[in-house]
Parts: sequence; structure tokens; C-alpha cells
Amino acid sequence: MQIGLCTISNQDASVDAVIRQAGETGYDGVEVWGKDHVGNGDPETCRSIRETAREADVEIPVYSSYLRVGSPDFGETVERELEIARRLDADLVRVWAGSQEYGNHDEAHWEQAVADLERTSRLAADRGIGVTVEKHANTLTNDGEGARRLLEAVDRENCWLNWQPTFSMEPDALVETARNLAPLSNNAHVQAVPKRGSRDRCPLEDAFFDLEELLGIFEDASFSGFVNVEFVADDRPYRRAIETDLEYLRRMSS
Repeated sequence: MQIGLCTISNQDASVDAVIRQAGETGYDGVEVWGKDHVGNGDPETCRSIRETAREADVEIPVYSSYLRVGSPDFGETVERELEIARRLDADLVRVWAGSQEYGNHDEAHWEQAVADLERTSRLAADRGIGVTVEKHANTLTNDGEGARRLLEAVDRENCWLNWQPTFSMEPDALVETARNLAPLSNNAHVQAVPKRGSRDRCPLEDAFFDLEELLGIFEDASFSGFVNVEFVADDRPYRRAIETDLEYLRRMSS
């Protein structure tokens, strides 16, 4: 299992500082936050990030963009975001699946999101980049059926899901959803809270759900992407927090 650190996990630090800490603590890669950590994504900024990652001996598996299919500004931003991913030499670009939840969406929004995601996938493939679609509330991938149907509608080899646990779900439901979506996923985010519905993040080993069981499902499905620590416990120093989560994930995969 390859383990990455999302640089959004420390928004107060520079991207270089987060990348260096990721390397020093033993992470395999970093998922670069597509807001403050890339600025406007100009070539020099991206070159500097690549060089810092090389020096830290970590990969950049994902550029975590905020490109949202089905949005009014999609056409103005898609080429720019894909170009940033290319400049970072990222394997994947993370995108968002519209702005309506599946089951409460209108057909026009669904059709536009599918068309935009098809275009994103085609343009990404031209650059040798894969697409990973965020599974998230308030989007068309808010539940398993929506995520599956969207990927089936797009039907592109390089377009898969960015899975992550949903804190509003019961542990058994999380297991069922993981079984259904692991075969459709090319990236994963992990973070934890101690109780269902909580907003207080905790170390991964203290999660209210069984993360080892969930990631075991991904291993059984021959998942080959990165498992990226997205956020860490707020009540401990950042360096210790990322070390603790990495140690837990390494024990789990040993």
C-alpha cells in the first residue's frame, strides 16, 4: 500500500514545508492542495514544487484541483487545471462531481456533469493524466449509486473514483459501500473522527469505524492507487499527528 499525505492537512504551512515533513516522516507521496499551495499554478511555482518533492524523495500522485464539472465556469477552468496537473507531473487530477446530490438532482445538471467529465477525461488522457472524482456530500457522488452511475455514464479508462469514508454512515454501511466502490476507485482519502457524525478529528487508529477492514477491502479489490491522509487530529502537534497516522497505516499493511 502506497501512503501519501495531502498538503491540505496543513494549510498554515507552505507547500514546501509540508512536502519536506512528508519525506522526513516516510510518506511515499504528497497530494498537492489546489488552492493556496499552488497559487495560480504558474510554471515556476510548479517546477519548484516538483523539485522539492524530488529532494524529499516523495512522488506527486495527485493534483487536488477544485475543477467542478457541471459548473458555469467549467469551460474557463478545465484547461488551466489540467495544465497545472501536467506541470506538477501528477498522475491524477482530482475533480468534483457537480453541485447537486444524486437523487435530488435535475436531469439537465446530470447530463452537463457527464458531458464535462467526459471532456475532462479526454483532455487529461491527451496529457497522460488520470482523473479521480471526489466522493463527497452535495455532489452527484454523495452516495454509492450516484458514484457508480456517474462513472458508468462517462465510461472512460482513465476516470475513476476518489473514495473516502463518510462520517454520517454506520460502520456496517461503510463496509458495504467500500465493497461496491473499491473496484471503481483509483485514489483514496483517509481521516477519522471518534464518533459517528462528529466534527472533531482524531488519529486514524481511534476512528469509530474499522479502517483496517475498509482498506483490506481495497487490497482485495487489487487497488493500486495511493491512500492519502487528508486531515489529522487537531489536538496534537502537526508533525506528531502525521507520524502517528503513518505508523498506524504501516502497521496495518505489514
